[in-house]
Amino acid sequence: MELVIEKGDLQTLLKKAISATEKKSALPVLANFLIEAGEDKITVQGTDLEVHVSISGFAKVEQEGKVCVNAKKLTDISRLLPSSEVHMKLEGNTLKVKSGKTKYSLPVSPPEEFPMMYPFPEDNGFIVSGDSIQKGIQKTSYAVSKDESKPSLQGVLFKSNNSKLDFVATDGHRLALYTADINGNGEIDIIIPQKALAELKKLLTGFEDVEVAASDQYVFFRTKEWVLMSRLLEGTFPDYTKVIPEEFSIQIQVDKKEFSDGIKRVSAIIEGEPKPVKLTLKDNTLQLQSRSTEQGEATDELQVEYEGEEFNITFNARYLLEAIDVIDTEKATVRFVSQKAQTLILPEGDTDPYKAIVMPMEV
Repeated sequence: MELVIEKGDLQTLLKKAISATEKKSALPVLANFLIEAGEDKITVQGTDLEVHVSISGFAKVEQEGKVCVNAKKLTDISRLLPSSEVHMKLEGNTLKVKSGKTKYSLPVSPPEEFPMMYPFPEDNGFIVSGDSIQKGIQKTSYAVSKDESKPSLQGVLFKSNNSKLDFVATDGHRLALYTADINGNGEIDIIIPQKALAELKKLLTGFEDVEVAASDQYVFFRTKEWVLMSRLLEGTFPDYTKVIPEEFSIQIQVDKKEFSDGIKRVSAIIEGEPKPVKLTLKDNTLQLQSRSTEQGEATDELQVEYEGEEFNITFNARYLLEAIDVIDTEKATVRFVSQKAQTLILPEGDTDPYKAIVMPMEV
C-alpha cells in the first residue's frame, strides 16, 4: 500500500473514525484503524463491535492495499505533521509516514484480523435528508432514559410509516417526537443506541441525502463518503401514539424565551433534583412558583391569554426546559388536559414536526 494525501483531509478522516474504536478492549485489534487504499481514495474504518464506521476521501494511490494500525497513534501523529502533503507506505510489517522532513515508522497488524462490516441491506432501504436526521436526534435524544434497567428506552426509536419517519424517545416521565419525510419503500421499527447517534451526528453535514436500512440486529446509514453500522437495542418500545392527547381542556401560547427564563429564575431557589415548578393560570396570567421549606420561595408571572377557572399543575423544571429548548419558533403552544394528565408542548402553528409530552409531578 502506498498513497499521498493532504494533511487536512487525513486529519478529518481520522477524527471522524477514531471515536468508534475501542481503546481498552480485550481484543487489541479494536484499538486500530483498518486503512485501505484503492481507486484514488483512502478508506478508514473503526469499530468497537457495537458501532462500525467506514469513511472515505480522495488520495493519490500509488499502490493499492490494506493496513491495520493503531488509531490513537496515527491520529496524534496527523496533528503534528509539518507539511500539507503526507506520504504513507507499507513496508513489510511497518507503515512509513512521511511529511516534509518528518518520518515515522509504525508497527502494523494483519488486516484480516479486523472485523468486517456487514453488507448494506440493499432491498430494504429508504432515503432521508441529513438535516432531518440531525434535527430528529437533537429534538428527541434529551428524553432518552438513563435507567439501565430499561434498556429499550436507552435509545431513540426510528419507525417508518409510508413516507414518514418518526424519531421517538421517552424515559416514562416525558416523550419527544419528531417526524421527517422519507423517499423509498423500506420499513424500519428499531431502537438505536445513544453512541451510534453520537457517531452519526459527527458524520452528518446536514446537506447530504442518507440511505437508511436495517437487518434483524443492525441499522445502516450510508452516503457517498461514509457508512455507519450499529447494533440495535433489544426490547419493546411503548406505543407512543397512545400517549399523545387528541383532546385538551386548556390551550395557551407562551413566549419561548420568557417562559424558559421564568422557569430558570424560580427553580434556582431549589437545590438538587428534581426542581418542582408550580404553574397557575388565572385572569390572563401564568404564575410560576417554586417553594421549599428549607430554601425559601420564588414566584414570577407571565402575561398570557386565559379566561376561566384557576388551574394549577406542577412539573419537573428540567423536563419543561428541555422540551421547550429545542423549539425553533419564538412562541410555543401548551395544551393541558387536566392536573394529573400529560401536557402537550408544541411549536407555534400546526405544521412543525416536533411534539413533546411532559407528565406532571405529584407534590
